[in-house]
Amino acid sequence: MLPLLSLLATATAGTMQVHMLDVGQGDSILLQTPAGKNVLIDAGKKGAVVYQQLETLGVRELELVVTSHPHTDHMGGMEAVVRHLPIALYLDSGLEHTTHSYASLMESLVDEGVSHRRAEWGEVITLDDGITIKVLWPGNSYLRGTRSDLNSNSVVLQVDHGDDCFLFMGDAEAPTEVEVSRGGVPQCDVLKVAHHGSNHSSSAAFLRQVDPDIALISSGQDNRYGHPGELTLEALQRQEVAIYRTDFWGQITLDSTGSGIQVSDGRPWWSPNGSAQKVTPVSAQVPATSIPTPPQPKDVPEAPPSAAALSGVRDVEERAQEKGSDSTENQSRRNWRRRRN
Repeated sequence: MLPLLSLLATATAGTMQVHMLDVGQGDSILLQTPAGKNVLIDAGKKGAVVYQQLETLGVRELELVVTSHPHTDHMGGMEAVVRHLPIALYLDSGLEHTTHSYASLMESLVDEGVSHRRAEWGEVITLDDGITIKVLWPGNSYLRGTRSDLNSNSVVLQVDHGDDCFLFMGDAEAPTEVEVSRGGVPQCDVLKVAHHGSNHSSSAAFLRQVDPDIALISSGQDNRYGHPGELTLEALQRQEVAIYRTDFWGQITLDSTGSGIQVSDGRPWWSPNGSAQKVTPVSAQVPATSIPTPPQPKDVPEAPPSAAALSGVRDVEERAQEKGSDSTENQSRRNWRRRRN
């Protein structure tokens, strides 16, 4: 039986904040507990100014850091975080990568003396105010032969604060959803949509199990991959989930009291009332009339494709991520400076 880890034993009543940072085409999420403990999940690309964003949010140390998987749009900015902030514990999927950025990150963990290990399936980390972080994936054995094994073995986390539940999917894909579902997917209020809203994830069957009220999608404006995908957006709309996107608004912040969740910074790209919000997003700074109304939901596949059907297909994103930064990365830097001022 896996141990129950505790980073802070004393419970305190209050609000947990969840920030989905604006990092362009990438992922980075910061949790801040009522007692001021900080948890970072991913750190975007190298130029995504995550370290500076953390400073602006008052972060001086990190109790826990999790890298969901070793693609540069999730871990490229992590070395700067490791070099500048004390970290109590660092977790990752345990899968290695051949890139220079991955090697540099591993070297920085050794240089800074950071405790580093693989996230273990089923382990629970307890923070203050009764906040728990449970590892739902990877399992005891890795998925192999999928469209992208690095994506499919992303660290998947369930965060509970009282009655409030958050599910963070990394870049998990359809085979991951099948495996996580076998362990019993919890009903969660907030879903950090897998893989930037790619059509390779977020099947209708999985969404019905999670049954979220809010979906968070981190993607870059006009990114080369077409994220988020139309099928994923339609599936979320069919489920009547409010959709929040960083490419539409910029940084999005949610407040959790343990008995309810409120979006304190951000407007939905789509909400169950059937229309997009006609506002000028911080990230775009363009006339509201230029923001298209999202399509109405259509029929989408009811079940994810099998792992066998996806095997053997090379992940072109994996190659592209090492060739340089998207223009959206530069946009995220401009967005951060604009918000800071």
